[in-house]
Amino acid sequence: MGWLRNLAVVLVVSGVSCQDDDDELSQEKKLCQDKSAGELFRLKAGKDACRDVIQCTAAGLQAIRCPPGLAFDLEKQTCDWKWAVKNCDKLTREKKVKPLLVTDEPLCQQENWLACGDGNCIERGLFCNGVKDCNDGSDENACDIETDPNRAPACDKSICKLPDCFCSEDGSEVPGDLCPENDRCERVPQMVMITFDDAINNNN
Repeated sequence: MGWLRNLAVVLVVSGVSCQDDDDELSQEKKLCQDKSAGELFRLKAGKDACRDVIQCTAAGLQAIRCPPGLAFDLEKQTCDWKWAVKNCDKLTREKKVKPLLVTDEPLCQQENWLACGDGNCIERGLFCNGVKDCNDGSDENACDIETDPNRAPACDKSICKLPDCFCSEDGSEVPGDLCPENDRCERVPQMVMITFDDAINNNN
């Protein structure tokens, strides 16, 4: 009967071990469920823990520590000088609301007005101007070259012609028909020259 008692002990210990593993996995799942891919975040807030962040990976949680003298900026998602980091009191970066730029039906009745993330409408020109005009700040959260509603339109080659204008979508085309066969065009030397007819300042 001794071996039965030993077997029972082993089964009980194994059950506890499995339960602990399940608890750890459950806790890890909770930590990672609302994080975007590759996002770094803190387990503890405060200046003393501002160097330390973790990341959810396929292999589990990965700890990362900034070098001495630096702290981790959650918004920039990189290490920076301690004096420049203002979010040591936060655990995760701010969840940014996106504006409602693409919808099945127009949300704004006025021409050249667009919808914020909360459905309110503001003028198109107020998007991506460095000032949060939407109540939820969403007008400043979609400002890359693909989503900025005030981005420059795609170049129309029927209008943009030399000597005043030239455009290449991928930057590989050579102007002036200098490489008609598209053979080793990267060897053709090119120089971009920009001229101004007035002073350069923050307004232009």
